[in-house]
Amino acid sequence: MGYISLDTRPSEDRSAAGPPSPMYQIPLSTRSSEDGIPFSHPHSPTYQLRPRLPSPSTLLLLLQCALYLSTFASVPPSVPPSQIPTPTPHGYAPIPEKIFIAAAFHQNEAVIPYWTRSIHDVILYLGTANVFVSIIENYSSDRSPHLLRAFARELDALGVKNRVLVQDHTVKRPQHLAWNPRIEFLAAIRNQALEPLVQLGGYDRVLFSNDIFVEPESVLELLATAGGAYDFACGLDFGHFGAYDMWVLRDRAGRLAAGIWPYFFDTASYEAVKHEEPVPVQTCWNGIVAFAADPLLPVHLRTNRTLSHAPLARLPPANHPWAARLGASSADTPPLRFRASVEGECYSSESFLLPYDFRRIMGLERVFVNPLVINGYVWKYYVWHKWVLRQRMVKWFVERVWDGAWMQYARMVVGDPKKVWVWDGIECHPW
Repeated sequence: MGYISLDTRPSEDRSAAGPPSPMYQIPLSTRSSEDGIPFSHPHSPTYQLRPRLPSPSTLLLLLQCALYLSTFASVPPSVPPSQIPTPTPHGYAPIPEKIFIAAAFHQNEAVIPYWTRSIHDVILYLGTANVFVSIIENYSSDRSPHLLRAFARELDALGVKNRVLVQDHTVKRPQHLAWNPRIEFLAAIRNQALEPLVQLGGYDRVLFSNDIFVEPESVLELLATAGGAYDFACGLDFGHFGAYDMWVLRDRAGRLAAGIWPYFFDTASYEAVKHEEPVPVQTCWNGIVAFAADPLLPVHLRTNRTLSHAPLARLPPANHPWAARLGASSADTPPLRFRASVEGECYSSESFLLPYDFRRIMGLERVFVNPLVINGYVWKYYVWHKWVLRQRMVKWFVERVWDGAWMQYARMVVGDPKKVWVWDGIECHPW
């Protein structure tokens, strides 16, 4: 894979930030307290005072460590039932929409109970008649199939339309999961998860989730990004170091981003992150996304509310696999699919190429990262970024004192930073 390095440079871009999204405050879960700390019985270490008082910075560091230790656990807590009293077909959303929920899992027994409870609460809010749940699980040797079968039974009991395929080997796993064969495999699985949507239509947006820990409120915040005025909206996924999927994320000018707060270099994006507002970007995925369904639907199933009937203002590169298939307008162009890179493109993941194709093939440019939609793949890192770093005093220190330090101009590069190259206006990792 290469190595991660830091390359510093300032930015000249001063374009305007995207519009903010409304905050949801919905009593969906009892998993966190008012301050966001998800455990009721912390065990803090005991410290011995020295003859002289420690410095303020030392005290702050000790406070941060204590907060982390008080919220840390090796496994997620047990999940209580939803607080929404009665499931209804039409739900509680002020503006009802039809949402197609898709996900794929492999060896995820640690994540699935938390994820299914969050999605359960989201479904109750959106309305049991307003969602379809499509899940693919394959090649797992842990309890993932059992857990997903139980979730399918729960969906059936709620009257939620669903297709939950477990231990499904329709998509054959290649012998060597590396480079493009791996991406082609993952793209095929994601396309399989979208099959009921492509066959039937009838949904306004797709909510596609990775195997993540996420709160139901965060999912609803994602769906409400920019007041709903978006084509493609993404969360922010985190690992041990910081933002996780930097292979996909590009800023509004197509440049590589940073893995640490505040992630972007230009002033407008920098300020948007500080104010927890949606940030316009070229591409993103980062754990969980919501996007318009029309670009993935056959022409006859589209709503005609999303895609333009005018010719594309800027044609894609000649080697783009859809270049020869473009219709007279985006509304007449065949549906997009998850895919792998072709020769001459950035070597990219299927999750990078879908928002890229939204822009270049369908002319849909309202692509945002929503910094409020925090998610993670490992519980302890999720706790750290979701709750510890967002605790009031720690958050104040990060944003007002530390302020990114010198690393606010550091981009994360996979490979030699001197070999970063540009393709179709987007910086590419050199690998």
